[in-house]
Order: sequence, then structure tokens, then C-alpha cells
Amino acid sequence: MKVDLRGITKRFPGVVACDGVDLFVASGEVHALLGENGAGKSTLMNILFGLYRPDEGEIALDREQHRFRSPADAIAAGIGMV
Repeated sequence: MKVDLRGITKRFPGVVACDGVDLFVASGEVHALLGENGAGKSTLMNILFGLYRPDEGEIALDREQHRFRSPADAIAAGIGMV
């Protein structure tokens, strides 16, 4: 499965947690997200897992666009988070 996050932006009152983030991951690849506290790492993963909805941007799995409304939607599409 190929996961594409394009232009992901998430705003909370007084802060922009993710600002136009792009992330591309192909099946079998291993990636690490590194950054300071408050850099948006957990926010980005929570968006991919359906806990948060992005204010802007899109999520595509194998080139098919998805909008996860809950973790159950993400799990049904083959996304898991540990």
C-alpha cells in the first residue's frame, strides 16, 4: 500500500500544529518522524489514523482519496497505529 499525505494542515486555537505537510510512504518502507515537542508529529499521525480531521490537505491510499471520520475508518482501510 502507498500512503500519500499532501498539504496537511491542522490548526488549533492559537497554534498551527501542521502546516502544509507532505509525507509519502510505500509498502515495506520504514520512516521515523523526528522533531521537537509541539512540532506536530502526533497530530499528523492522529490525522492519518482518523482521530483528527485535517483543516486542509488530502490523504490517499494507493492513489484513492480517503477522509477518515474515525479510527474505525482508518483501520478498515488498512491503517494501524501503535
